[in-house]
Amino acid sequence: MDFYRPPTTQGTLDALGMLYRAVQAWKFYPKGHPTRRSRLDLAHAALLQLLDGNALSLTCGRNGFSFPDGEFLKDTSGATAALSFELFIRRAQKLTLSPDLFQEDLLALCKILSLSPEEIMQSGGIDTVMAGRGVRSIWVNEFDLTIIRAKRQKIEQTGIIPQGIDDSETGDEVIPANGVSTSQPDELPPELQFQELLGRLTLCVNDDVYLRLLHQIIACADNLQSLHKQHLLFPLIELLATHSTDEARSECMQKNAQYALERLITTGEILQVVLDRAEQDNSVSQTTLRTVLKAGGAAAITAAVNLMGRTGSLKVRRMFSSMLGSLGEEAVPALLDLMHDPRWFIIRNICAILGSIASNKALAALTTCLHHPDLRVRKEAIRSLAQLGGHEAETAILAILRSTDTALYPQAIASLGGMKSRISLAELMKIVFSRDLFLKSLPLKIDALAAIASIGAPQVTPHLATLLGKRHLFAAARGKQLKAAIAACLGRLGDPRALPSLEKRASDGGYVGSACSDAIELIEKSEGKTDGNP
Repeated sequence: MDFYRPPTTQGTLDALGMLYRAVQAWKFYPKGHPTRRSRLDLAHAALLQLLDGNALSLTCGRNGFSFPDGEFLKDTSGATAALSFELFIRRAQKLTLSPDLFQEDLLALCKILSLSPEEIMQSGGIDTVMAGRGVRSIWVNEFDLTIIRAKRQKIEQTGIIPQGIDDSETGDEVIPANGVSTSQPDELPPELQFQELLGRLTLCVNDDVYLRLLHQIIACADNLQSLHKQHLLFPLIELLATHSTDEARSECMQKNAQYALERLITTGEILQVVLDRAEQDNSVSQTTLRTVLKAGGAAAITAAVNLMGRTGSLKVRRMFSSMLGSLGEEAVPALLDLMHDPRWFIIRNICAILGSIASNKALAALTTCLHHPDLRVRKEAIRSLAQLGGHEAETAILAILRSTDTALYPQAIASLGGMKSRISLAELMKIVFSRDLFLKSLPLKIDALAAIASIGAPQVTPHLATLLGKRHLFAAARGKQLKAAIAACLGRLGDPRALPSLEKRASDGGYVGSACSDAIELIEKSEGKTDGNP
């Protein structure tokens, strides 16, 4: 079967775009508004010129129109894609425009597309509704012109003709017995009204219309919440979160979407719906979750922290910790307000988040947590202080090594090494050289040596080289482990002054000798880089 293809693809897109704008004008402008008539006139004229005495057939898809042979009509403006979607969700998968396209038929199509998909389905489908209104030059779900001519003959025999623009704008609309009235959204059940508005909001590209739709859908959302159906609002939350960060939309539209999202999140129970959904499955996108937490302010942050405390899923805790941390400084005041919670796991989670944000405003609270009754909180506070950095945080962690809280020594040592804290060298060396005949503190000494190596302090090389030569008669095996750790530290420090001691011990063999040989190799490589040799 041969199909008519207009001379240019752009001409097709332009004419269909005008039809979409006519549909939008009929939906949103009040009765008698001149824009409704002018948009319809422009669309009718453009389509007649496009047809040029031919019937035009198009396939309607979710993402846009295609010619019957499958060629997709790519539209950068989005207008024709929106029109195709409007038809598609109303079960119109094919569209055929007759050569003698009547303006009143075009107007009838605009009116029909102003109805919700549910209303159309309840009335027998879009084919039935169009036939009931007497439309005879626009056809859906049919390409065969022979079948179309037969259908047209039956419709014309009924004597039903769609209203023209004059009658529609000046008088009451006459609805045929087998047609359907264009009821306004507020006459629909709340659920259907919400779906209708959501569909329009999704496709809207006009700032003024978008704002008007937001007011309508927020009122509808309030109604649904009063009926305890807030779970139905999640698609709206996700849509607003997307629109508020979509740079392809106007700045005005982004701000209005953000305002609407804040309005919904800060009233009613929709916030809990989003958080519960994020906990139960992965259907909440990262963009939506972050935008909701940001829009919800202190209440959303508090709810998220409480959820982290009660969930048994490590994955969920990590996800919310990451999301709250990504909010940055604006989340800090709300998090600090929660630091008096009696539950240790809540405080630990907050410490971790504050550490990822690395705000100096959290310094005092984290320092206080170094004295928390629970060891896990104290360890997390040390890690977070290390992430903050700075002299005050460094001093607070160093004070741990001078305290009697020995359970915190390993974490404090590791954090000071990670901070490359030179002021901690004296305390670290004190641990390494502390008298211990049976080397019961060997793990702590090894940790201290690793921290010294991370700091990179060659001034301690002579002292460590001397310690490498000492014997441990009462703990020979542990003594070898300590010597291997000293050799590794000297190798990382890269000071050639350690070479004589290392070479002496390298000849001993065993894993101490092997560690010394590795250290020698590291130092020689370091010397080569320093001298500029290859």
